[in-house]
Amino acid sequence: MQKRTLYQSGKFYKGNLHTHTTRSDGSGEPWEVAERYRQEGYSFLAITDHWVYGVHEALNREDFLIFPGTELDLEMPERKDHHLVSIGLPETNRIPDDYRFEEERTGNTLCTPQRILEYMAQRGNVTIYAHPYWSKVDSTDIKDIHGLLGMEIYNHVAEFEDSNGNSETYYDHFLFVRNRTYCFASDDTHELGPHSLGGFIMAKARELTHRGIFEALRDGSFYASSGPLIHDFYVEDGAACALCSGCTDIYFKTPHRSGHLHDDQGNLESGTFVLNGDEEYVRLVVKNAAGEKAWSQPIWLWLL
Repeated sequence: MQKRTLYQSGKFYKGNLHTHTTRSDGSGEPWEVAERYRQEGYSFLAITDHWVYGVHEALNREDFLIFPGTELDLEMPERKDHHLVSIGLPETNRIPDDYRFEEERTGNTLCTPQRILEYMAQRGNVTIYAHPYWSKVDSTDIKDIHGLLGMEIYNHVAEFEDSNGNSETYYDHFLFVRNRTYCFASDDTHELGPHSLGGFIMAKARELTHRGIFEALRDGSFYASSGPLIHDFYVEDGAACALCSGCTDIYFKTPHRSGHLHDDQGNLESGTFVLNGDEEYVRLVVKNAAGEKAWSQPIWLWLL
């Protein structure tokens, strides 16, 4: 019997869940940003302006979905920050459009990451921890936050502008303490330039609806990427099996050992890794000739 997070049936849809507009510090109007993503082949987008909750219902189209959302941040000593992105399902979200959280910011309601995600959950939203490497937090500051939908393993703006958008080490620390959370890649777009779109997720959903995408996210039927595609990833008969677009490297990662396949020509499209049977989980990382990566969700092999 197979173990997997990607649905066996369904279709892949490209999306980004971290984007900014003129409602906070972005340069593009919400409609302009949405249209750019749609033209670039995306199927869904969350507009997550800083401390401004956006619903943007009028921007939804039959072939393109907008998820309500926001990004909230907390300053810490030593020039560190917590940034959390929250998105909602339109039919269950209970935060109005253009809500500014002014009352909550003055008290203790949103004073810690845990309080933020609990506040958002009570109002029909899920929360993703954003760009921990860029934020200069320590893994000990965040790895015991519970209830997150996931964390950004890759943030394109941080990586392109500051070379600190890859947070793979932080994500491993979550898994090492059995904090079962998903990994995301995002653009964090502020300006619609030639290098704006570079981090995304591919959700394998049963239908292109808000609920269909949301269910795929909750079930882990998606992967994060800065370029390569993962067509399938599963465990069967004691081996982890991967199918992907042409890559130079395929990595199978477990808490204590790894498997690695390499091809200089970038023609790797599949691979297997025999498991010992004592691994808690296995996850997949693939890399193409341009150095771009894609990251699967972990397949947990123990029932804990």
